[in-house]
Amino acid sequence: MAAKYPHQLWLKVTYGTQAARDADAKAKKASSGSVKTYKVKNGDTLWKISKKFYKDGKYYTEIYAANKQLIEDVAKAWGKPNSAKGYYLFAKTPGGEVVKLTIPSAAAAKAVKKASKKKKRNAKIAKKIQNMAESLTYTDVASGQSDSLSITLANINKEWMGKYMPKKGTLMGVKFVLRNWKLKLKKTKKKFNCGKFVLDDISFSGRPMECVLGGVSVPINNDFKSLPRTRTWAASTVKDIAAEIAGRAGVKIYYNADSIAVDELEQNNQTDSAFLSSLCDKYGLALKVYNYKIIIYDINKYEAKKCVKTFREKDIINWSYNTTIEGAYTGCVLTYTNPDADDPIEVGIGSPGRLYYMNVQANTYADAEMQAIAKVNNENRKAATATLTIRGTQKSYSASQNIRIKGLGKINGKYFIDKIAHSVGDSGYTMQLTLHRVQKKITNSNQEIVGEVKNVIANPIK
Repeated sequence: MAAKYPHQLWLKVTYGTQAARDADAKAKKASSGSVKTYKVKNGDTLWKISKKFYKDGKYYTEIYAANKQLIEDVAKAWGKPNSAKGYYLFAKTPGGEVVKLTIPSAAAAKAVKKASKKKKRNAKIAKKIQNMAESLTYTDVASGQSDSLSITLANINKEWMGKYMPKKGTLMGVKFVLRNWKLKLKKTKKKFNCGKFVLDDISFSGRPMECVLGGVSVPINNDFKSLPRTRTWAASTVKDIAAEIAGRAGVKIYYNADSIAVDELEQNNQTDSAFLSSLCDKYGLALKVYNYKIIIYDINKYEAKKCVKTFREKDIINWSYNTTIEGAYTGCVLTYTNPDADDPIEVGIGSPGRLYYMNVQANTYADAEMQAIAKVNNENRKAATATLTIRGTQKSYSASQNIRIKGLGKINGKYFIDKIAHSVGDSGYTMQLTLHRVQKKITNSNQEIVGEVKNVIANPIK
């Protein structure tokens, strides 16, 4: 009978990837400068050649890197398995041809050396984070926020406060690696990619000595969240506006919703992040930033999708549920102003009962109707909410999926995942799901509501 393999979970971390790319770019630019050639002489070493050209032997590795193929080919021609990274350096080939090395410019050699040193340091920090992580929480959000990460590190030797202190603004990637997570009699391994995060918060505490790294998933260009802009968007669509903002932020756009026309809209001293968020909220679209992507989707369509999992009470570690009068609206009365009309225009949505009232600016009746439908359906998502804590599984659930609850009486039903917090620590791997119950959508116009409201105001009940 095959042996059972141990159940394991660990982290795979990359650190400083953007800084390394920037250093490589500088090195490449420096390498475009003037280069020299050198005829190797008997008794030469790369260290000696480095001292000759750079007044310092430590750049021998850069000379080797610039001539690696040639040095290795010549060493093999002389019967060596390899050159031992330039240790075996020959002045001529077995055929008598002189070996000529390319010597990078001093600026290029220094830039390459600096980039290599930065890569090695970052790789060392990444490995230390993996080995010294005590706990981790990754929060996957369906809409309204960026995904976030928090890692607690052991700091008993105070290394994180010294030479390995992380830098704010550094890019960090994290994956969970699950091995033998399924109870099978064979080795299994699965990786769960949390994405890339900008390190934006670092804190220390003691005792016990600990360091906490906080990261957020944001675009490469910091202007997305920090630079206010003023602009009038005219004769466009939500998708085109989002695509232009994504391009400016240096990320890709994923758009999964109907085309929504925007006749005229003002971005008034708002950051791209705040403006795009308010635009999506206005029309009932979900917005999130994940792993170099701005993701926009129609939450109504996602709520209509099938459930990916049914959870019964026995599957849940703990749970809570709340229902409130907030939300549960039967309709909406919206009053809007149009620059081309003298008087405010009223729109009715849904049916009489508990009504939501709002005032907005809109260019057309259809635009106002869309805003009203989006607002009342979004408010109704607050009517019934729940949280579930479950054991971490090999199957990856995501915010924006639907699940079904059974075995809890009238709490049973279809729920949308607003947020998942993945936690790894002393208690193992758990996931906390924040949910809202999927409600019946209000989609229809009903001008009778407006008339009924006016009648009640004109003839109040005594």
